[in-house]
Formats: sequence, structure tokens, C-alpha cells
Amino acid sequence: MTDAVKAKAEELKYTILNSEEYKNFDMYRRKLFEYPDLKERVNQFRAANVSMQIHKANSVNVDMQNFAAENQDLLNNSLVRDFLNSELILCKMLQKVNKILISDVELELDFL
Repeated sequence: MTDAVKAKAEELKYTILNSEEYKNFDMYRRKLFEYPDLKERVNQFRAANVSMQIHKANSVNVDMQNFAAENQDLLNNSLVRDFLNSELILCKMLQKVNKILISDVELELDFL
């Protein structure tokens, strides 16, 4: 990696870390750390959610509705809801950044 590319990557990293999206996520993440048991439940929920999306792609909508209903008490917690929403907003921003970064890079991945 050239020094110029590394410098721009570092600049982008700091821009992201100073964004409202990241600051909001970090604020709710830190608040969640104050409640270790709740944080553990949230992390179990997140892990199960990701696993479900990866392994059950065909029936994910029905499964997600059942999963949300089963975890309604957790999702009704305003801190949990705010944390998960801020995480989603940050992830969407990072996906958009990634799309911009790779949009014109031709990697020739047709073999996949």
C-alpha cells in the first residue's frame, strides 16, 4: 500500500469516527456496557439474528417475525432499541462507504 493510500484510509477512518452515526452508536454502546447482563442478552440476540440471516435465507421473513416476537421484552427496552437502531444506521453508512470505494474497482469476480 502506498503512503498516499494509507493516509487517505486513515483520514476516512477518522472522518467516520467523528461522524454523528458513529458518535450515536458509541454513546449507546457505552451506555449498554453499564448493564452487563443486558449487554449479554443483546449480544446473544445479535448473534442469533446474524446466524438466522445467514443460514435461513429462504424463510428469513417469517423466522424474523417469530424471532422478534420471542424477544419482544428485550426489544421493548429503550436502550436496547436505541443501540440496535444506531448500530443499523452505522452499518448502513459503512455499506454505502464501501460501495463508493469499490464501485469502479474491477476485480473480475465472475468465477464466483
